[in-house]
Amino acid sequence: MTAVSQDFRRKPDTMRDLERRAVAHLAHGGTTDLANAPLSVSPSEYTDPARYEAERRELFAKLPLLACLSLDVAEPGDSFTFDAAGPAILIVRGQDRKARAFLNMCTHRGARLVTACERRKLMVCPFHAWSFDTEGRLVGVPGETAFEGMERAARGLVRVPVGEWGGMIFVKAHAGEEEIDVEAWLGDMGPQLLALDLAGARPIKQDRVDAEANWKYCLDTYGEAYHFSALHTTTFGQTTVSNVALYDGFGPHYRVLFTNQGYRDYVGQDEAQWPVTPYGGSHFIFPNSIIYGAPAAGGGSLIGMYRLYPGESVGKSFTLLSVHRGADAPAATPDQAFVDAHDYIVHVVSTEDYSVSREGQRNLEHAPLGFEIVFGRNEAALQNTHRHLAEVIGMPLDQR
Repeated sequence: MTAVSQDFRRKPDTMRDLERRAVAHLAHGGTTDLANAPLSVSPSEYTDPARYEAERRELFAKLPLLACLSLDVAEPGDSFTFDAAGPAILIVRGQDRKARAFLNMCTHRGARLVTACERRKLMVCPFHAWSFDTEGRLVGVPGETAFEGMERAARGLVRVPVGEWGGMIFVKAHAGEEEIDVEAWLGDMGPQLLALDLAGARPIKQDRVDAEANWKYCLDTYGEAYHFSALHTTTFGQTTVSNVALYDGFGPHYRVLFTNQGYRDYVGQDEAQWPVTPYGGSHFIFPNSIIYGAPAAGGGSLIGMYRLYPGESVGKSFTLLSVHRGADAPAATPDQAFVDAHDYIVHVVSTEDYSVSREGQRNLEHAPLGFEIVFGRNEAALQNTHRHLAEVIGMPLDQR
């Protein structure tokens, strides 16, 4: 998964490039991008406790994970807590404007250091009031004579690997001094994400949705348009063409672009008549995160971020869903417009997609011997992801 040299990287696509491809599919009667062949996998992909533990160990404890966007910690002293991958992690913007990550743990007795993410120059432990600066140094110990002989410099906050690039902040969910090379991790996906201008995306709202299904079953629902007309009859299916999507793989990452019903009007029309649309699409960052760009009501862009995590057992998961105001959104557009769009997405995902995931998970746990799940050629993104997941955890797709 090493990135190629910048000089040879794939150039970012423009929205017009993507629109041409989508309109061509519609002009051909509703075709879609296809994989070479269907792919069958065992239900153990979603039900095997050993695979679940391998994923937690090899994916969520070792790989770079998207923790937040840069404007979540916009100014010196801003902090952001990230607990989803296991250890409690604290991301802080230092006075030098550098983003750092630490275990959210006081080095006195291990108490949680920060609970409220507000701007501050010092982080003070609520247990005994030990205080730390934004660079993680221990700067205050009440009754310090009782700790005579303790090296204060050795009691700074425990660092966590972190990296910031393109408006995104990644961490690894363990202690360590490493600076993550985010650009190298993203490879050819990086230039595509830069087109979303995430460095200027301002946070508006976040929700958590718990699901009675394996995290991959839920993740699969984000990567294909095949289900829109059946599952989202009165919601997304009203505005999006079912089973017509673009797929582009970037190593373990991918982008899919679902086709708006409005593109039907572009068929046979001179491109000069097409309206200008902000760059968008659904960008999957391996192993668990999706950044979605779409036109916002009132103009400019809406940025959605959806991150999926294993729950307390193989058949449980949770998703953090957030919305950010795009850097190009007009000042006249109220934040409430982004809240309304986000709430709608959360409602559809939780009541439609994850409802199917819950019942499917239960069926897979009781599937007969020899039963296999099949991903069609029109589900190329899902095929790509499952192959890469299996490779990283060192377990073949079919355990039978």
